[in-house]
Amino acid sequence: MNPVQLAADEGMIWSFGSMGFILACALLVIWPTIAVWRAKSQMSRESDYKSIAEKAVLTQQDMERELVEVRLQLNDMSDRVKSVERVLKDVE
Repeated sequence: MNPVQLAADEGMIWSFGSMGFILACALLVIWPTIAVWRAKSQMSRESDYKSIAEKAVLTQQDMERELVEVRLQLNDMSDRVKSVERVLKDVE
């Protein structure tokens, strides 16, 4: 083979080899970075879901307290209506 051809082949080998090495190094840096980003994103979503769940529990507890209060008021009104009905029967 002629020396010019050997030099060209050797240059191509070095070019492709260095591009492959740079690509491999880039993948070794980018892949873990993307994995960390995904993990942080997932943790953020889980934190948001936890916050929403806590708010839902607090709201449910408030609604339960209000429901108990409404039941008490309803029982009181029922007793009052019964009392008024008795008075009306006595008046008749």
